[in-house]
Parts: sequence; C-alpha cells; structure tokens
Amino acid sequence: MKSKDIQKLVLSKYENGDGPTKIFRDLNGTLSLPTIERWCKSIRDTGCINLSKPPGRPRTIRTNANIQKVKHRLERRRT
Repeated sequence: MKSKDIQKLVLSKYENGDGPTKIFRDLNGTLSLPTIERWCKSIRDTGCINLSKPPGRPRTIRTNANIQKVKHRLERRRT
C-alpha cells in the first residue's frame, strides 16, 4: 500500500470515530503507534495529514551525465 493510501485510510478511520490504538490494530503494525497518534493530532488540528519535508539539503541526482561533468571539471583543474 502506498503512503497516500495509508494516509487516506487513517483519515477515514479517524473521522469514523476510531482512536489511534484501534487504527493501529486494524493496520496490523503497518505504521507505528506514535506515527498514527501524530497523524491523528494533525487531523484534529488542521483537518488533514500534513507531512513536512525532511530537514536538510535535498539529495543530488546521480546520473552518468553529472558524473561525467564532475570528472571533466576535475581533469580541467589538474592541468
């Protein structure tokens, strides 16, 4: 199941009156109980599940083109 599908399922179960512990049991450990509790708090506060992006610099994309660019720049520096 994809993350968005799980979020929709948790949201619908919470809106139907299920508590975090009941949702946790119904999902058979797919998510941790603290995660479900955090999502339920987010639903209570904002009405939806808002997942923030992780802090820090975004990962760079490692492609053959980028690798060749770096090699080319290193070779240029050496001469």
